[in-house]
Amino acid sequence: MRMETKLTPAHAAKQICQALKAEGKPARAAQSRKFFKDDEDVQFYGLSVPEARQVEREFFAAVKPYWTVAEAFVLCDLLIRDSHLEAKQIGIEVLARFKRKFSPALFDTSKEWLTKNYCGNWATTDAFCSLVLGPLVQMYPALLVDLHHWTQDRNLWVRRAAAVSLVSAARRGLYLEDAYQVAVALRDYPEDLIHKAVGWLLREAGRTDAARLESFLLAQGARLPRTALRYAIEKFPPEKRKWLLEQTKP
Repeated sequence: MRMETKLTPAHAAKQICQALKAEGKPARAAQSRKFFKDDEDVQFYGLSVPEARQVEREFFAAVKPYWTVAEAFVLCDLLIRDSHLEAKQIGIEVLARFKRKFSPALFDTSKEWLTKNYCGNWATTDAFCSLVLGPLVQMYPALLVDLHHWTQDRNLWVRRAAAVSLVSAARRGLYLEDAYQVAVALRDYPEDLIHKAVGWLLREAGRTDAARLESFLLAQGARLPRTALRYAIEKFPPEKRKWLLEQTKP
């Protein structure tokens, strides 16, 4: 992927999309669409994940000497608005390379991107939470207060982000109280994408404290959607999973 020197974010976004279009495969694009619901508004150039990441690596190598987080932010703002998943992903990955320079102001922008459905599919939302929003909240724990409010938001992706943004921290035993509070706050929503996010968060919370997860499930499991529960117990031994399913029947 050839890049001009001293690229502006606008020129970079244009060249990235041109490269994605040139390397995309229509058959792969059609296959990728099958992994998403009909109401998830997303298109595909038709690159595999490694192929898209290669485009990102080549691009970043060209701008690394002179770009700052400011340019990366503008690029992400441009690409995340693109309708194609690969473009969104590259914008997120470039911004994530500057995570040590994130400021708390990015939190409000993050919600705006989610609310406007620029992350309007599970893959983009999860990538954004894992690479940008999660690290941001861990850098500035005071943002957790606002993250809890997201569980009451009307927008599906904002609510999913409230859970997924805590997955990485929960996996390492951090912010477990927040993780369980978010799980309880989200449990009554009807969307299966919320059920799966809750189960994922609970499963990771149990990695470092399985006893706490078991106690939580015995107390709250009957009110959890069964999809969330099945995700949550995946790391328990088979006999324990079977027992928990029996003990938590509604």
